[in-house]
Amino acid sequence: MKTYLILILCLLNIGLKAQKLAVGDVAQINLPKDAKQLKNVQILANPNSLITKSDIGSTPKTLYEKNGAAVGLWGIEQGSSKRTLEEIRAELIEVYKLSKTFLVITSEIKMHNGVKYLILQTKEDNEYYYRIISEAHNNRLINGFVKYKNGDKDNATTILAELLSNLQFKQ
Repeated sequence: MKTYLILILCLLNIGLKAQKLAVGDVAQINLPKDAKQLKNVQILANPNSLITKSDIGSTPKTLYEKNGAAVGLWGIEQGSSKRTLEEIRAELIEVYKLSKTFLVITSEIKMHNGVKYLILQTKEDNEYYYRIISEAHNNRLINGFVKYKNGDKDNATTILAELLSNLQFKQ
């Protein structure tokens, strides 16, 4: 009887652990509770998906949806430019101004778990984004977004905070 009880408890423990998702070869994240991981094929087959072809682009991403918001994450090599987050912020704001389709609502640099992130809140048509870029760690950065509809800002802000507290760079 004890053996069965131990086996059941072990199985429950395995089932309760969060699923780890790779963010390229740069980082990992525990899939948040109630989140659904998405594959590009699923997204492209669903015309009502919040994530669009332009969100997927050509960069492989870790994608998931949670409570009506969409999250995309990917890792990139820093390259030789070695720009600071402040420099990146200034450049992106100018690019968004030139595009005339994006509106930058807020931009800030915040520290989460010892890592600095540039966080831009932007709007394109009726869709809103929190766009994130991390500082470099081992010559690699994490980029991503939380995409949401008007009226879901509080939910998206909660998801963003959960995301940033959960991301871990690989060594």
